[in-house]
Amino acid sequence: MAGRVGAGARHLREEWGRWWRAEDLTDTHIAHKILNDQYRMWRAQRQRLNADVTSNIKLLKDQQRMQTYAQMQRMQMMKRSAARGGYGGYGYYGGMGGGASPIISYRMMQWAQLQMRVGQQEFRHLEVTDSMLQVGYGQVRRTRRRAALAWMAGLAAVWVGLWWVSALAVLAVTAAAVVLFVFASAVTGDRRTYRRPPVPKLMFVPTSVPDHTELAADPEPEPFPLREAGRDPARACESVVLALRKEGARIGTVRTPTETDWGWNVMLALSGGTLGDLIRILPKVAVTLRVGDNRLLAQRSDPEDASAVLLRILTSDPFRSAAPPPHRAPLSATITSPVSIGRSIDGDATPVVLAGQHVLVVSDSGGGKSTMVRTMAEYTTACRDAVAVDVDPTGRGLGPLGPCAALRALTPADAERVLERLLAKAKQRIADLGTTEDNHPVSPTSPAVIAFVDEWPQLTKRAKEAALALLRIGRKARITLVVCSQDATADVLGDAVADAFGVRIMLPCRQADVPLVVGTADAVSRGWLPHLLVPSPGEWEPADAGKFYCITPRHRDPVLRYCPQVTAATAAALARERAAAGLPPLDTVTATGPHPAGAPEIVQHLLAIFAAQGDPEALPVAALADRLVAADPAVWGRWEGRADRVAMIGRTLKAALRKAGVAVPTVRLDTPGKPTAYRLADIHTALRDPAP
Repeated sequence: MAGRVGAGARHLREEWGRWWRAEDLTDTHIAHKILNDQYRMWRAQRQRLNADVTSNIKLLKDQQRMQTYAQMQRMQMMKRSAARGGYGGYGYYGGMGGGASPIISYRMMQWAQLQMRVGQQEFRHLEVTDSMLQVGYGQVRRTRRRAALAWMAGLAAVWVGLWWVSALAVLAVTAAAVVLFVFASAVTGDRRTYRRPPVPKLMFVPTSVPDHTELAADPEPEPFPLREAGRDPARACESVVLALRKEGARIGTVRTPTETDWGWNVMLALSGGTLGDLIRILPKVAVTLRVGDNRLLAQRSDPEDASAVLLRILTSDPFRSAAPPPHRAPLSATITSPVSIGRSIDGDATPVVLAGQHVLVVSDSGGGKSTMVRTMAEYTTACRDAVAVDVDPTGRGLGPLGPCAALRALTPADAERVLERLLAKAKQRIADLGTTEDNHPVSPTSPAVIAFVDEWPQLTKRAKEAALALLRIGRKARITLVVCSQDATADVLGDAVADAFGVRIMLPCRQADVPLVVGTADAVSRGWLPHLLVPSPGEWEPADAGKFYCITPRHRDPVLRYCPQVTAATAAALARERAAAGLPPLDTVTATGPHPAGAPEIVQHLLAIFAAQGDPEALPVAALADRLVAADPAVWGRWEGRADRVAMIGRTLKAALRKAGVAVPTVRLDTPGKPTAYRLADIHTALRDPAP
C-alpha cells in the first residue's frame, strides 16, 4: 500500500509539473487556439466594419430625407404665394433644381457596395509557424501560472482566515486535505495515466487545410516515452512500435504487450532484417522510449520462425525482491539432485545437476563471481555424497565456506599438488569401474568431488595441464571442476573453452568472451548480452552484480537470470554448523600413509588438516586454527572475534600436544610476518619418538 501511495504521489507531482510547463498540450492544441484567436479577431473586425457601414448609410439616408423634406416645404410656400398673385411661379420654376443632393445618393451607393463586399468576404487564416507555436505555449504557461498563483494565494488566505475562527477547524481542514491527497495518490498509484486535455474545435471551416491541426493529413506520429503509456497495453504497444520504426527497425505484426512486475513483454515479428539487426539498434530504442541503459532484451521466441522475436523492456529491476537461497541442514542434500543457481527474469528456477558437470564461470571483477561460486559451494557442502575442494592460487578461495572444504590449496604450489592428486584419483576411479558401469557410482562413502578452481590464469603450467586432463576424464570419475576466470579467451584458458564445460555461466564480462563461451560467433546477435551488464563498483552500488546468462543441459536460450547472494555471515554460520555435524569422508586424497595405531586424537586432527591441504611441508597456526574451530567450535571457538585468537589457539594446541605426550616443536616460516607453524615431518617424528 505504501509503495502504491508513493508511486501515486510521484505521479501526481509529475502531472502537476507537466501542467505547469504546458507539457500536456501538443502543437495541435496550440495551433487550434491560435487559429481560433485569428478567427475571433477577424470576426470582431468585420462586425466593427459592418457597424460603421450601417451607421454611415443611415446617416446619409437621414440627410437625404431632411433635404427632401426641405424641398417639399419650399414648394408648398411657392404654391401659396402664386395663389395670392405674387411671383410664386417664377420662384417655383426657379426651384426646379432643388431636392436631395445627388452626392448623397452616390455616397450611399459606395457604402452599400462596401457592405456587399464585406458580406462576401471569407476568412482566410494565417499559417501557424514554429515561432507562433512557441509564443502560444508561452501564453498558456503565463495564464496557467497566474491562475495557479491566484488559487494558492486565495487558499492561503482562507487557511489563515480559519485560524481566526478556530484552530480545530484548521486542523480538520488540513487533515481532510491530507486524507484526500493520500486517497488520490492511492487511486492514481494503482492506475497511473498521463492526462491530456481535448483539442479545442476550430470555429470556422478553413478554405485550405492549416498545418499542425487535426484537419491536416495525419503526419507520422511522434514517439513518446513508454512511461506515458501508464498501464495501458494499447498505448504501450503504440509507444514501442513508434520507437522501433523511428530507429529503422523493420517490424511487421506486433502483439499487444503483456505487463509484468518489472516492465513489458512484447511479441513481434520482423518484416525484414535479422534479430542481430534489431539488437544493434536497441540502445537507440532505449533512448527513444526513455528507459534505462541496457534495459531492452531481445531473443527468438519460436525456433520454427526466424522472424518471431520476444522483446523485453525492463522499467524496473526484475530481481529486486529475489528470495535468498533456502537453508539446508548438514548432509540433507545429494549431489545427484538438481540445485537452482538462480531465478530467471520470468521467475523460473535454473536447476543444474553438479554431479559429473564441469562448470565455467566468466565474470569481470565485481560481476558477482564470488556469489555464484558460493551458491554452488553452499549446496555442495550440504550434500551427504559430495565434497568440495578449494583451489585458489591467490589465497582467498571459498572464504567463509573454506572450513567445509575437504582439501584447500591456496598457493600455486599447493594448487599444482592437489590437482595432480585429483587427476591420479580420477584415473584410479575409471580403472576401477565395473564392466556394467559407465560412470563412478556416487555414495556417502565414495563421494563426488567438486573442485572450485579460482583465478585460472594464476595456475602454474603443471596445474593447468592437470586441470585440463581432469576436464577430459573427470566426468566419468565424478571429479569435476568449477573454473572461474575474468577472461575466456584461448590464450588464457587454453583448450578449456566451449564444449569442455557442460555448464557455462556468464556474469558481467567482456564482449569478446561471449562468442567463446556460448560457442557461436554470432552469439551477441542471437541475444546473449552479458557484456551489457554493469559490474558492481562496490558494496554501496550493486549495479548488475549477480545477473547472468547460462548454458546448461536444460537451458539454451539467452534469458537473463539472477543469483541471490549468500552473505558472508550466513556462509560462516553454515560452515560451523556443517563442520560440527561432520563432513563426508574424502576418498580421493589421504594423508601420506595411514595414521599410526593409537595416535592421540589431537594428532589425528592435525594429520587430517595437513591431508586436506595436500600434505604441505608446514602449516601456520592461523591455518590450523580455522580447521580446528570448524571441527570443534566448543573447544577451539572460544576466542572468536578476539585480537589474540590465533595466539590463544596456539597455546591451547601446544598444551593439548603436551598433555597427549607428543612433543612437536614450532618453527617460524620465512614468509611475511614470519608466522608460527608446525611441520608435517616434525609431527611424524614426534609420533615415532614420543616424549618420555
